[in-house]
Amino acid sequence: MDDQLYGEPVDFANRGQVALIIHTWKNAGWVESIIWKNYKEIKSKYKSQKDNMQRIILTSLIVALFSGLAIGVQSTLISMAGKNTGAMLTGILVNIAAGLAAGLLLIVVYLRPGNAGLPAIQAPTLGVIAVAGLLGIGIIGGIAYALPRIGVAAGLSMIITGQMVMGVLVDTLGLADGEPIPLNWARIGGLVLLALGTWFIVPKS
Repeated sequence: MDDQLYGEPVDFANRGQVALIIHTWKNAGWVESIIWKNYKEIKSKYKSQKDNMQRIILTSLIVALFSGLAIGVQSTLISMAGKNTGAMLTGILVNIAAGLAAGLLLIVVYLRPGNAGLPAIQAPTLGVIAVAGLLGIGIIGGIAYALPRIGVAAGLSMIITGQMVMGVLVDTLGLADGEPIPLNWARIGGLVLLALGTWFIVPKS
């Protein structure tokens, strides 16, 4: 006995096969809907992560910009003080003032009753902190010496060039507990452009 399916004759003996085909087709649509739903969820999650990363980058750039402005103000003040007190004494006094301010923050943030207290700091970390503090005296002394003689713009430009050279060296060797970043011609070219910019900014008389 024949019947019609989509206009085509179908034998009743093959009805089970037809039912299996229809069932499989329906399940395929169900699987497709699950895949599409998962795809949309993954796409939404990826977009959220991308937007979050963009916000982090933008916030970091703004913070870095204001940090750079603060360095410019600090360098100007150090230059003004260095004319009166000398480079080395200025470096020492500025670090003493910074140490006093840091001590107050230490008390407020970590040592005040009810706070968590200081975390455990290992000896190598204390050594790194001590070296960084001593370098700070030399850095401020150098700023106090150089900026009154060549100007704030040229002095800061040279400081940035030195920082970038050291940064590229640290990245290349992987010294900051990160993966080494290979040195290439683009990075070298960037350093050369920084140096040229500094040369143009430095007063020639």
